[in-house]
Amino acid sequence: MPSTYKTVILGGGNASGYAAKAFVESGIAPGDLAIVTEEPYVAYERPALSKGYLLGAARLPGFHTCVGGGGERQAPEWYAEKGITYLTNAHVTKADLAARTLTLASGDTISYSQNLIIATGARAVKLTEFGVPGADLSGIHYLRDVKDADALVAAVAATKEASGKAVIVGGGYIGMECAAGLASTGLAGATTIVMPEDRLMARLLTPQLAAVYERLYGAKGVAVVKGAKVTAFTGKDGKVTGVTYTDAAGASHTLEASLVVVGVGARANTELFTGQLDMAAGGIKVDYMMATSVPGVYAVGDVAAFPLTSVATGAVAHARQEHVTHCRSSAAQAVKAITSTSAPPPAYEYLPYFYSRVFNLSWVFYGEAAADATTVHFGDMNEAKVFGCLWLGAGGRLVGAFLEGGSADEAGVLKSAVAQGLKGLEAAALDTASGSGLVAALKAKL
Repeated sequence: MPSTYKTVILGGGNASGYAAKAFVESGIAPGDLAIVTEEPYVAYERPALSKGYLLGAARLPGFHTCVGGGGERQAPEWYAEKGITYLTNAHVTKADLAARTLTLASGDTISYSQNLIIATGARAVKLTEFGVPGADLSGIHYLRDVKDADALVAAVAATKEASGKAVIVGGGYIGMECAAGLASTGLAGATTIVMPEDRLMARLLTPQLAAVYERLYGAKGVAVVKGAKVTAFTGKDGKVTGVTYTDAAGASHTLEASLVVVGVGARANTELFTGQLDMAAGGIKVDYMMATSVPGVYAVGDVAAFPLTSVATGAVAHARQEHVTHCRSSAAQAVKAITSTSAPPPAYEYLPYFYSRVFNLSWVFYGEAAADATTVHFGDMNEAKVFGCLWLGAGGRLVGAFLEGGSADEAGVLKSAVAQGLKGLEAAALDTASGSGLVAALKAKL
């Protein structure tokens, strides 16, 4: 027999946990809400997988939502106590928005009488999708959930025991954080990052910023191969043994590898709704309330393509933001829109925000790393303490800010300066010798 709820959340990632928190705070009645996920666990703070998990510093139930946002830890018992039905290991094979039903692989159906919140997130892009020879060999890992993290931890232990080598494919978030994790847990001197770009995290880091981290990785025993395109994986008995790539000059090379981690991007999980919802920017198109093109249906988190105002130009375009901060705030926005009994909540505003921790360094970024902006680097990058970069647009307007090693208060100053669009800054007039000094000068202008 079908089960019907007032509201159903499809997906068990960060956003669903924060949406549940918001519903409870709004006074939802027991029995009104159900969450459906194919994962075996209730919602957890996914960033922990590439940060603390590899280091052994994070394990469930320690990082269930909403601890990452300073809230209560929502273990399975929390949902039960609040009267929320949480279906784990439940794979949805069909979504019928006209009938307001979700069909599970078991054949059972879940129905909603009023609202559906789509929080299906994104999945890792796999090299098998591009037909890379050998990409289906065992020993090639991706990192998206706890199951992936457990497999990677076991593979790292086996590689260490066998004195093997590891290769990271990709120099972005996952690549950098996983390489740091591997090196910090015993694979220093045995880990290589292979990437097609000319520097680490090329979409954000300037050459000067990237050079700091590249020096750090080198000092920690991680080699970085730039301008390299992976063309194949070699193997023996179904297990990966090497990574073949071509360099910038077109020459072919093969690196020994008994462990490979691939981090080359992610795709939003929208397939269940093809032909039923409007799409944009690779995700489900929503408005400022997180509402989709079908009444009563909302999308939040990584899967949602929402109206984002450019810090640099002021133009509005639908965009996706794959970040935990957006997962949390978009979930709260959708619940506000659903539960509001008077006027709708204010339109969703989001300032792009990214952060990372590698080895002993930790950085934050706010705004846009606009390609046509003037970059102003500050602080002592040789000491790798408090340093960063400002992106100045037309009229000396601050459109992006990167800070490494600063305090929470200093990060807050940069966030406010970007959010307020601080203007009239002149690169030549800024004292860039001290990172903390420059931040203090910006604070004085707010």
